[in-house]
Amino acid sequence: MSGSQNTATNVVRFPIEHRMHPTLDLLRELAPDVRQVLQRAETFGLPVPDAMLRHAVDRETAGHILNHVRAEPGPERRLALKALLASAVAPAVAACRVADEAGEAAQAARQRFVAMTAAGHHDAPAQEVDADRLALDAATRLLEAHLRCEEAEGVARAVGFALRNESWVPFDLATETERLCRDGMMHAD
Repeated sequence: MSGSQNTATNVVRFPIEHRMHPTLDLLRELAPDVRQVLQRAETFGLPVPDAMLRHAVDRETAGHILNHVRAEPGPERRLALKALLASAVAPAVAACRVADEAGEAAQAARQRFVAMTAAGHHDAPAQEVDADRLALDAATRLLEAHLRCEEAEGVARAVGFALRNESWVPFDLATETERLCRDGMMHAD
């Protein structure tokens, strides 16, 4: 069909991340970059997230599993552990989605302000106030998403030990670095 026009200009993209079931892999794709989180916290004078939150949640979750999830391996234990993980991942994915939407709204408001200023509109100062308010809201939501992601990663670590029927051990940077190097050497062959 030569000469036909593309009639799909009114197609709206529904990002797959909004339709997918919340999983740890999806969360890791959506999670905010910690550098961006720290930069926004500094820019807006917001409290810097606790760098040890993930490890504290990991420890708390390990204790919860020990005290509240049946110890015998089997389908009931596996279901309970997966439900525990899902209860942390779903709100974290939702927080990432909210943060992303808030960031888009803030960016659009900033672009409107810039365009109005360039065009000499008299109500540009009001648009600037709105853009600043939305930017602060986006930064706050980004930090909230980061916190929810850190909590989910802490839960995931403890649940991972339990699903593998391994004894939980506290996170140790030196041990983890050694393990990553060893695993990397094995995969390099």
